[in-house]
Amino acid sequence: MIVRDRKDAKRSEVDEEKFVSRRYTLRADGMGHSVHETYIKPGQSLHMWYRNHKETVICIEGEGRIEDVTEGGHWDLKPGVLYALDKNQKHILSSEEGMTVLCVFSPSLVGPEDHDERGSYPLYDDDGSIVQH
Repeated sequence: MIVRDRKDAKRSEVDEEKFVSRRYTLRADGMGHSVHETYIKPGQSLHMWYRNHKETVICIEGEGRIEDVTEGGHWDLKPGVLYALDKNQKHILSSEEGMTVLCVFSPSLVGPEDHDERGSYPLYDDDGSIVQH
């Protein structure tokens, strides 16, 4: 059994200009997915495209908006609202006042991933080498 708290997740925290992501589980945990708590900083708009990963997100605090750039449409996010990027959709996630979401990635993130110029995470092998950028 794996039991972790926020202090444990801070060890693999990624703090960028627009968001902070605390990674609770990663590939080394053998779960087949990784779980992250991400805080979108106030007034931010993140243009992303997880072309190597599927992602499911549920808002747990604050409010924001998700726009599907690939298929069209936009939805308001508030606590309890979930969206899933089932077709690797390009998307824009934004929040005026700040928002916390829980994210599940498949395949699991290894840990050092950071968004590239397209808003994607590279796909890492178990040994930490990049398989696909």
